[in-house]
Amino acid sequence: MNKLSKPSLFLLFFVFSSGFGLSQGSWQGYPVAPSPFLSPSNPQVLPFDLTDTGGTGGGFGLGNPHTHLWDIDCWDERICWSCGFGGVFKSVDGGYHWETIKSKGGWYHVQLTGKEEIWLLEGFHGEAKGRLWYSKDDGKSWEEILAGQVKGFGGLICKGPVRFVLCNDFPSLMSLDHGKTWQFLHSLFGSLQVSIPGDVKQEKGFTIYALGHKQQKPYLLQSKDSGRSWKEISLPEGLPYPRSLFFSSSWMGWIGFDQGKILATSDGAESWQLYALPTQKAVTALWFDEEGRGFAAVDNGNYAKLSEALFRTEDGGKSWKLALSGAKQFNRLLGLGLKRFWAVGFVPGTPNDLVAILNLEKENLPSNP
Repeated sequence: MNKLSKPSLFLLFFVFSSGFGLSQGSWQGYPVAPSPFLSPSNPQVLPFDLTDTGGTGGGFGLGNPHTHLWDIDCWDERICWSCGFGGVFKSVDGGYHWETIKSKGGWYHVQLTGKEEIWLLEGFHGEAKGRLWYSKDDGKSWEEILAGQVKGFGGLICKGPVRFVLCNDFPSLMSLDHGKTWQFLHSLFGSLQVSIPGDVKQEKGFTIYALGHKQQKPYLLQSKDSGRSWKEISLPEGLPYPRSLFFSSSWMGWIGFDQGKILATSDGAESWQLYALPTQKAVTALWFDEEGRGFAAVDNGNYAKLSEALFRTEDGGKSWKLALSGAKQFNRLLGLGLKRFWAVGFVPGTPNDLVAILNLEKENLPSNP
């Protein structure tokens, strides 16, 4: 698979009122269901449960704190992996309890391409160096992929046959054959985000969007043939620094910026609408369904100035309501259809991570292992 051709962390787990589920194994398309955000019994309350990934102690070199989760991916409603500075963790009950797979380190990104098939991107802060790891036996053994070739750790995207390793200011790497062969992508550079909605399987492939930053301006690339060729998309002038990207379908997408700005398209990036959150904070992560219902996380990492952390919308971003505030910072949002939704981040000012679970169907939640 190495052939090369040219202080604490926070998890948010949402259980939606829809009866649909979606596995990454069937990643082509998302089900549509009624609004998942409002509880029929009390439509103004979003009840959260709190837990953590099992870290203990902290401070003065004591205990085993689990700090700064950066990413999460789930194969289905039960099997989830998460990673961060405190380690790499696996859950078999949808995020309520976690097993430590790897101890603390520079674990920035994790992706699942099978029930027991995991991709893991390790980074080294301050160094032009990354390491891509692959396990096909549920994390029991690991193989390093592209040894010595990965110069950054900006992102890891695995969907269908595509594998992306985003290296920011260094050439990124892409495989179109499940990681068997790889090629450098010199057209992708800057602070990078990639979104593969996977809803439309066209004759030549499916649509991919890549967001970057060059010469003080954001840029967006679009591929309609699974990454073989790319077209630059024109964006409005005067936008602040880009932070996040999410496409729920090949047509509907959102870009998050500094200053609480969100750019939205409903016609495959042919035209754009500029929306604003009720905050000036940077938009750190986004997630939407195909009906335009979703969440936006904002920068809230300064424990001396804690305020809004997560907003929700039901109209594609035109209007927003506060969902969570206080000592919470979210780095990654993930949804499987409308029934399950997760986010990971950290609790500013504390050393151990935290798991927050939004339960709208507690009777349908998995039992403790």
